Amino acid sequence: MTWNKREPVTNLVILGDDEGQVRKVGGLLASTKQDAAYPSRSNYELVQRNGDSIWLAGSASLGRQLSPHDVGKFVKAEFKGWGKAAQGKFKNIEVLVYEGEPTADMKQWPRWKELQHHNGGQAVPPPVEDDDDSLEDDDDLPF
Repeated sequence: MTWNKREPVTNLVILGDDEGQVRKVGGLLASTKQDAAYPSRSNYELVQRNGDSIWLAGSASLGRQLSPHDVGKFVKAEFKGWGKAAQGKFKNIEVLVYEGEPTADMKQWPRWKELQHHNGGQAVPPPVEDDDDSLEDDDDLPF
């Protein structure tokens, strides 16, 4: 039997409205990993434009909207407030996944080429034409 040292995650980002939490985050989804403290949740590694990775803390809302099949895609997540449920309240998180043809800037993103084999071997469908400009906002995210 051997001992393995487990390091705490120091670059963990939590969506919410409490002190130290952020309202928006985005990047290239590089991996998902089961949370050691909360096995029913996954955390999400997001590669930033500068090549650094941050870890987005999982939640029930994120777990219903993101999956390992989204690895290699650009994602944005934004805390929209609190929703009400029979068991109390939940974080209302809007998740956007880019599923269109990648732009030249996206193709230059750190680790983009490495992560493109992660679409479950499926061809990426062509983007759906959408005239709704409400999702095109200046949100200070890196893409």
